[in-house]
Amino acid sequence: MNAALPALLGIALGLSLAGPPGPITAIMVRQASFRPFSGIVVGLGAMTADFILMVVVFVVGISSGISAYRNYIFIMGSFFFFYLAYRTIRSSEVEYAGSARGYLTGLTLGVVNPFQIGWWLTAGLSVYYVFGISPFFFLFAGIVVWITLLSELVYLGAMKYGPRIQEAMKIFSVATLTFFGILFLYSFISATPALTQV
Repeated sequence: MNAALPALLGIALGLSLAGPPGPITAIMVRQASFRPFSGIVVGLGAMTADFILMVVVFVVGISSGISAYRNYIFIMGSFFFFYLAYRTIRSSEVEYAGSARGYLTGLTLGVVNPFQIGWWLTAGLSVYYVFGISPFFFLFAGIVVWITLLSELVYLGAMKYGPRIQEAMKIFSVATLTFFGILFLYSFISATPALTQV
């Protein structure tokens, strides 16, 4: 059982990181409503961002106080979410589905996503201090399971209900991205003394 613990813990961590609804989920379901692979590609981009964040937090963040830059993270994330919401509104099936930009979108969104960064600075570091690096070899397996399952389920729904589910996924994507854009813009304003005093 002791040998299996890092694997089970890592997979559970991967699901806890990728599973909660958020901006990346919004983009994934929009893409997956056209092709499951399109949603998976977005998820793989976000997973690459997780790997980058893991390295930065474990190697640099522990000693440098990276959390001091959270205000910049909030504002970058906010504007990027607004941009993605705008692009989703303007997109059509032809230009959006299967886009090669999907991977880069997932990667960029993951790198500037305050929730993702916050997860690594809190839960990620806590697990690292207690269990070491071994669970993180399995964390990415949990993420792959989630993004594959989600993309397949969304696509099956789109196949059954056709354009209605695709339009619903577009509305969900725009609403979610806009919500998080507003949330992190508010977080930036609240955390910036000069702005709260105006």
